[in-house]
Amino acid sequence: MRLIALVLVAAAGGFSLAESPPQSTPKASDTYTAECSFSNPAYSGHCGVSEKVSRSVSPGAACQNVLSCLNNSQCTKTYCNATTIRGGWKLESAKAPR
Repeated sequence: MRLIALVLVAAAGGFSLAESPPQSTPKASDTYTAECSFSNPAYSGHCGVSEKVSRSVSPGAACQNVLSCLNNSQCTKTYCNATTIRGGWKLESAKAPR
């Protein structure tokens, strides 16, 4: 009878036989800052964005994420002096620090 109760408790999520791995926080050495440059005919001046990302992400991918936001009217993140221009942006360069 105890075995049945134990199985029922385990199935209901009462406990786990396997421990989950501890959550780790990224270390400073696990990240870097990608330097992105964007242009838009409706925006005057330079739009440079420094994006802190995981070392597993390429500068191009990091900057592409920012570009997606700049071209999406639903994105609420602020870039390029908090511009409200959402559309027509082009990625000019994506670099990692040397």
